[in-house]
Amino acid sequence: MNRKSSVFAVIGLISLSLFVFSCAPKEEAARESKPAAAEGEQLSYVSDDVSFGLFFDSEGTKRTIELKKDQKEFVGYLYLQFPVGMEIAAVQWKLELPEGVRITNDKYLDSRIMSLGQIPKGLSERFTPCLQGSKVLIHELTFIASSDLKNAAFSILPAEDSGVLGIAECIEGYPIVRASSFKAVVNPEN
Repeated sequence: MNRKSSVFAVIGLISLSLFVFSCAPKEEAARESKPAAAEGEQLSYVSDDVSFGLFFDSEGTKRTIELKKDQKEFVGYLYLQFPVGMEIAAVQWKLELPEGVRITNDKYLDSRIMSLGQIPKGLSERFTPCLQGSKVLIHELTFIASSDLKNAAFSILPAEDSGVLGIAECIEGYPIVRASSFKAVVNPEN
């Protein structure tokens, strides 16, 4: 592939990603069931079948962790769960970090061909081939805490620029499906 073709390919991929999250038809109603509204936002619907979750084990089962005394570094696994048979072309999300926590390493899926944004503000990602399966690990994040953490919650929220927490299906028109999410907590207080 020559340089000119490479430039056009990159421009095409960026355009497709922006199209997927800003101009794609909003054919969500047929797949949605759970109402959710943020302050100042109109009521919309979120799919119970599509969700993001941060977990503290590689199997994606533990949403809480107790750090050992003086332990500052720990790993989180960001999973995307969706119905078998559904294929995912792109995702958009952000991760709200507790005060005093930052990301020191991000190991992401090899099939990610494009990424726009930053995790704490909003990240759009495009995958080729499209994601298949019912549960996919999309990021392995290493965190470091600058102080002792108590009841430190991590929330997966809509991206700041678009207000979307969701996926684009890998079908004609790339319909967007809004997703639900699960919090994760470090050193939960009982």
